Amino acid sequence: MRAIIIRPPNAGAEIKEIKDAQNYGKVKIKSLYSGVCGTDRELVNGKLSLGKAHKDRDYLVLGHEAIGVVEESVGEFSKGDLVMPVNRRGCGKCLNCLLGRPDFCETGGFVEAGIYGMDGFMREEWYDDPKYLVKIPKALEDIGILAQPLADIEKSLQEIDDIQKRLPAWTCEDGTINCRKMLVIGTGPIGLLFILLARTLGYEVWASNRRDPNETESVIIEEGKINYYNSSAGFEKLKDSVGGFDVIVDATGANAQLLDKVIPLLNRNGILGIFGFPSDGIFSISYKDLQTLVHGNKLILGLVNGQKPHFQQAIVHLASWKTMYPKTSKLLVTRTISINDENEVMKALKEKQAEEIKVRIIWD
Repeated sequence: MRAIIIRPPNAGAEIKEIKDAQNYGKVKIKSLYSGVCGTDRELVNGKLSLGKAHKDRDYLVLGHEAIGVVEESVGEFSKGDLVMPVNRRGCGKCLNCLLGRPDFCETGGFVEAGIYGMDGFMREEWYDDPKYLVKIPKALEDIGILAQPLADIEKSLQEIDDIQKRLPAWTCEDGTINCRKMLVIGTGPIGLLFILLARTLGYEVWASNRRDPNETESVIIEEGKINYYNSSAGFEKLKDSVGGFDVIVDATGANAQLLDKVIPLLNRNGILGIFGFPSDGIFSISYKDLQTLVHGNKLILGLVNGQKPHFQQAIVHLASWKTMYPKTSKLLVTRTISINDENEVMKALKEKQAEEIKVRIIWD
């Protein structure tokens, strides 16, 4: 069968006929769509050191975002159902993994489809275990590929909410979080999903980037009633106008020194969440800022990987956005490329186009 393979840590990708891809269960699935994200591009361009092939060979099938069609009925899954695989699988040893939460694996022995030690889903078909499959309603076929990245964000904001229950009063006087302010730094695909989900949950949201919003972002900002701040000259004016934020999310994956600049924006009892991996730079904190962090009950938190409950919640929110944010919903999938158009597939795997949110490959 055809598959898109990489040979980490080396740069490059190819569409190749293979015979020995891994399978994981009894449900036969024919690939319909594969999503392309920043992690795929980092692997293809040889910039992600975490990439690791299966132990028995030197190549890895790429792809951790996928929608497929069930070929044969098994248990709760019927022939013709659309399904999405959960991409991280547990170590099989620690209690968190045994309870279906490898996002909190204690051994580090988990595998991640198309990234680390486990063949991904950019291939014509695969077999999977029902416990790692999530049904996608056919009415969501157009934007359902976003359920995987959105699941990571569902988990992130749920984790922040769970942690903030340490406070006697995290919710507002009306029982919501509508009075809480969140700053999302970065308006790439992940940043935009953070912004939309935070607004859906009730936060007052500011988005920031080092430029004015582009046309696509402007539609999302207007429809979602989101505040926008151009940070090209720093964050001082934002602090002067808004004060501070209860939650700050760094969704840039950029220079680690950015964190030095935003910590002063964090309110007492606030959380600074870091999503993704900084690409360079050094994050340092002065003893004065560290004292303020301690004295103000402030937290710095790594945010990563959603699991099956978060996938299911992501599907609910994607469905709701078609009503809440109809213009935005139509912009979430930027384009679809046929697997038969090898040149365009390779281009999409290497670089992101302007104003792109999500590109998907169709296995036609």
